[in-house]
Amino acid sequence: MFNGSRLRQARAVADDGQGISAAELARRIGATKAQVIAYENGSSKPDPRRIRALAEVLGVEPLQLSDASDKAEWSLADRRRAQGMTAAEVSSELKLSLRAYRRLEAEGLVPARRLGVLDDLAALLRISVSDVEGCLARAPMLAQRLDEVREPLTCLLHFYLRPRTLDKPQQDDDEIIALANLYRRPPLVLARILTYEIDRLRTVQRRQANYRTAADFGATVEAQEKGHRAAQAESRKFRDVIETLPQRLDEFFRVMLPQDVWRLLALMYALRPLGGWLPGGRLQTQPQSLNDVPSYLLDRRAAGKDVVGEMDYRISEQGSKHCSTYRQWYDACYPAVQLFVQSHERALAGHMRESELSDLLYDADAVLFSFDGLLCRLFGQNLQDISDRLLQRAQSLRLALAPQTPTDPVGMLRSLVPQGSASQIRRLDGFLTHFEIEAAQRADPLPGVEELLKTLIDGAWRLAVVTDHSSVAVEAFLERLPPQIPSSRIAVIGRSADLELTKPNPHALRRATTKLNVSNERALVVGESADDAKAAQSAGITFVGIAQNAEQARVLRKAGVTRTVESLDIMAALVREQASG
Repeated sequence: MFNGSRLRQARAVADDGQGISAAELARRIGATKAQVIAYENGSSKPDPRRIRALAEVLGVEPLQLSDASDKAEWSLADRRRAQGMTAAEVSSELKLSLRAYRRLEAEGLVPARRLGVLDDLAALLRISVSDVEGCLARAPMLAQRLDEVREPLTCLLHFYLRPRTLDKPQQDDDEIIALANLYRRPPLVLARILTYEIDRLRTVQRRQANYRTAADFGATVEAQEKGHRAAQAESRKFRDVIETLPQRLDEFFRVMLPQDVWRLLALMYALRPLGGWLPGGRLQTQPQSLNDVPSYLLDRRAAGKDVVGEMDYRISEQGSKHCSTYRQWYDACYPAVQLFVQSHERALAGHMRESELSDLLYDADAVLFSFDGLLCRLFGQNLQDISDRLLQRAQSLRLALAPQTPTDPVGMLRSLVPQGSASQIRRLDGFLTHFEIEAAQRADPLPGVEELLKTLIDGAWRLAVVTDHSSVAVEAFLERLPPQIPSSRIAVIGRSADLELTKPNPHALRRATTKLNVSNERALVVGESADDAKAAQSAGITFVGIAQNAEQARVLRKAGVTRTVESLDIMAALVREQASG
């Protein structure tokens, strides 16, 4: 990559613009005038040490003596030489053996046990980590390795994707061992990743078979054509997953993190919806673990004047991209991490103190609950199907939906009010109510619901369910609860005939407090959505949000909610404690 013309130009303006002769330059670097002239004419190339010596004498960066017009195609070795460094010097700086570093340059394989090598290499070569990754993707022997990978990978996929085969790859499979040797990674890691990919491909196969059935036996020509197109799309997806798998594995192993580092980064990723910076102490990890995370994956800053020596952290944009790209494979490789993150993100979501919640419950005479998403999942996995049916019904009534129409059934119904007549909206409302009642007769209470309702009833709190769903559906759900929770003790305020009065309008909450004969100051609203919160705020009633993860907490924070808890179980325990006291 060395460019003689650039050397001549740099020599002409060296020494503060005075320039120096070729003979003087040769003297200063310990070479001959003939060698310098040969460098400038392009008949000879200096080695990396000589490039660095030339740059130092001329007062320029080594890279300035190279033709960087095609640096987007440079390999890692090209980058190193252009910076005037030998492989031995770089390996020493990185604390790698020369053999391991040579393999890194030639094969693009990052040592499995060398955490942060890309970060260190980027700093040494004065380029970004993404530039280092790009250089490794152009390693001379990369194409050869990918070709060698395809044979055992194809055999493995062919075997495990046979019809009626449910077995999973094992770490002692010959093909797994061959792939592990090629990627220089443990066989167990390859087995777990490929198990995930095979499960994914089996799902595609099942969808493809269903679409082929529709293509062959659809009731109409249109349904058959639709099935045919969908089957073709699944077939393309199947081929794409297989064809890109060797390259995706290569990219992952280039940046794969050890389990303890991934655990910390995954937690930071889960907490990102909360925004802002987190003190290291809140992350419940050792300081060394934070130091082990490559710098490009985490943003760091001093905690502030009042906390000397402490640091605050947040996941960087590159860190978020890393997590979103590789999370499924990390979950496959490190299954315990997912459980760790789920338990700790709730603890770090910034919930209110239990003593504050206890005071709110003590001061309340009535508790008003939202319904879907808090007491049960009304439509569960059928939500999209119900929305599609409601959409079809609206189209049959010649009602056109605006581009920004909500996708949930109640939101869709509400958005159609300006489009249709009162008769059309009543028919749609009745259509949706039918599905709500059917779903309520099957929906199970969410964890903590039955215990909380029973404890509140035993403690003489007045209760109501306030919802935008059909009151008949809610009553059907409550009647299926255990006898210790009599539905007669729970008032139900369902969807108003005037859909303009649905949440976030406070109309339903005001109806509930009137029906329970309780003042707004002595009532407490428990919900999980921003609309629940806004309705309570408009009604002047204290609101407590249920946020089981950081994303729910973020949504509620954005709606102005300052009081959240992670589950109804916590409320049930506090109510039980007050009742027994």
